[in-house]
Amino acid sequence: MKKKVLIFALCLCLLLTGCGAVDVGGFFRALGQAAGAAGGGHSLREAIERSQVIPYSQMEYTRPDLTELETLLAQTEQAAQDKDLDAVTNGINGFYDAYDRFYTAYSLADIRYSADLTNEENAEEYDYCTRLSSRVDSMLDELYRVLAASPLRRELEGDDYFGAGFFDAYQGESMYSEEFLALMDGESELRSRYYALSNGTPEAAYGSPKFYDSCWEEMAQVLADMIRNRQQQARCQGYDSYIDFAYDFYYYRDYTPAQARQYMEEIREQLVPLYRDLDGSLWDVAGEYASEAKTLESVRGAVEAMGGTVWEAFRLMERAGLYDVAYSPNKYNASFELYLPSYEEPFLFMNPGLNRYDSLTLAHEFGHFCSDYASYGNTAGIDVEEVFSQGMEYLTLCYREENRDLGGMKLADSLSTYVEQSCYASFEERMYSLSGEELTPEGLRRLYEQTAKDFGIDAAVFDSRDFITITHFYTSPMYIISYVVSNDAAMQLYQLELEEAGAGLTRYEENLDTWEMYFLAFLEEAGLQSPFDRVAEVREFFLGQGIGA
Repeated sequence: MKKKVLIFALCLCLLLTGCGAVDVGGFFRALGQAAGAAGGGHSLREAIERSQVIPYSQMEYTRPDLTELETLLAQTEQAAQDKDLDAVTNGINGFYDAYDRFYTAYSLADIRYSADLTNEENAEEYDYCTRLSSRVDSMLDELYRVLAASPLRRELEGDDYFGAGFFDAYQGESMYSEEFLALMDGESELRSRYYALSNGTPEAAYGSPKFYDSCWEEMAQVLADMIRNRQQQARCQGYDSYIDFAYDFYYYRDYTPAQARQYMEEIREQLVPLYRDLDGSLWDVAGEYASEAKTLESVRGAVEAMGGTVWEAFRLMERAGLYDVAYSPNKYNASFELYLPSYEEPFLFMNPGLNRYDSLTLAHEFGHFCSDYASYGNTAGIDVEEVFSQGMEYLTLCYREENRDLGGMKLADSLSTYVEQSCYASFEERMYSLSGEELTPEGLRRLYEQTAKDFGIDAAVFDSRDFITITHFYTSPMYIISYVVSNDAAMQLYQLELEEAGAGLTRYEENLDTWEMYFLAFLEEAGLQSPFDRVAEVREFFLGQGIGA
C-alpha cells in the first residue's frame, strides 16, 4: 500500500475539480532542479555515489508548528499585493519547503508510531501531526486563493509559471470551512482510535478468536462513526454520495464509480467460479517459514538480476537503512511505503508474517519505493502507482530461480486479488448507503456477510466480522478498487515477460518515472489494455495456466 495516498491527495489540493496540482506548469519543479544543479546535482543516484544520502537512522523528528507557514503565507500575500514577482516566487518556494518539512515530520511520526503502537510518546506525536494536517492543507489552499485574487494572477498563469487557468479552482468560497475542518479533525480522531484498537492485547492477539470476541463491535462502531462523518463531509461539499466525493477529492481517476461497479460485476460473473474452484494446495508454499533475512535475499537476488533503476533503488534502500522489515508483535500489522520529501528519499515498512508470502509483500512495497526513487516522489495517480508495486511482485518471480516455485501461488493470489478486492470494494460502496438503524456494527456485519456470499469468499475459514481487519476502510476510503485495476495492468507486464524474456521488465522501467495522473491515459501511453475490456481474456489466461480449472 502506498500510504501517502491521503497526504498527497490533500497536498495536491484537488479541490473537487481535478485541477490545481502544485506544479502543473513545471515551473517550480524546474526551479528546484536548477537549484540542485547549482549545488552539485539534483540526482539522487549521484548522491548515492557521493554518499550524501541521509540514512534513516540520522533523521530527526521535530514537532512541527504552523508559525513558519503562517509567516510565509502573510509575506507572500504582501509581495503579491506589491506586485513583486521575484518575492512571490521566493515566497512560494519557501512555503513549499516548509510544507514538505511538515509532511516529512508527519511521515517520520507515522513510521515511528507504526513500529511500536504501544509507545505512548510516538502515538501522541502521530496524533498531533494528524490533527494539524488538515489545517496545513487549508493553508496551501489559502495561498493559492491569495494568488488567484492578486494583481499578479495573469503573470502567474503564464506559460513560464503555473499555466493558464490554474487558479480557476481557487475562486469563490474555500472548501476548507470550519465545519469541514472540524469533520476532518473528527475523522483523524477516529483513525487514531482504530490504530489503538488494531494492536489487540496480550490476551487477545490481533486476528485471534479472542480478538474478534473482545473488540470487533468496538472496531465496527468506529467504522460506522467514520461512515457518518464522511457522509457529512460529502454533504458539506455539496455531494449526495460520499463515493463520488472520494473519487473527486482523493484520486485522479479517468473512470467513474459506475464503470468500476460494472467491472466488479463482470468479475463476479466470470472470475468467481474460477475462484471457487481454486486448488488450495497452491497456497502451501506461502506458509513455509522464511526469516526476515531470507525474505530480503529473495527480493534482492531478483532485483540485482534485473539491474537498471530498480537495482539502484535497492542499493539506496539498504545503504541508507530506508526500511523496517523486522517482526514485532507491537508493530502495526500492515505494510506500506511513503516518501520523505525533505530528504528526497522513500521509506519501506513491513511487519512480516515470517513466511514465504513475505517476499511478495516486500516486492510490492519495493515497487512503490522504485517508483518514488525514479521520479523523486512521484505524484502519479494512485491507480498508476499501484501498477509498479504489483508489477514488481510478478517480475521477482522471473528473475530469481529460487522464486519460481511461488509462481502458482502468485497466480492464485492474483485471481484472489480480482475477486476478494472486488468484494471489499463492493462492500465499501454498499456500506456508504447505510444510514440510521442500519448503520450499526451488526448492520455492517450482515452486509459484509451478504457481499462475501455474492463474491464466493464465504469459505470455511470465513468470519463475517473479518471486515474490521481491512485497514483501507479506516485509513484510505475508496482506495481498494485501485488494487483490482492495477493488478490487471501489472499482470499484463507478467504476460509480456512470459512471452519474451525482458519484455515486461523493459516496459516497467520505461514507465517507472511517470507523473501521469490518469490511469486509462497511462495505460494507453504504456501500450497496455484497459482492464475494463479484459475480463474474459483474463479468465482464459488463468485457465490456460491451470488456475481455477
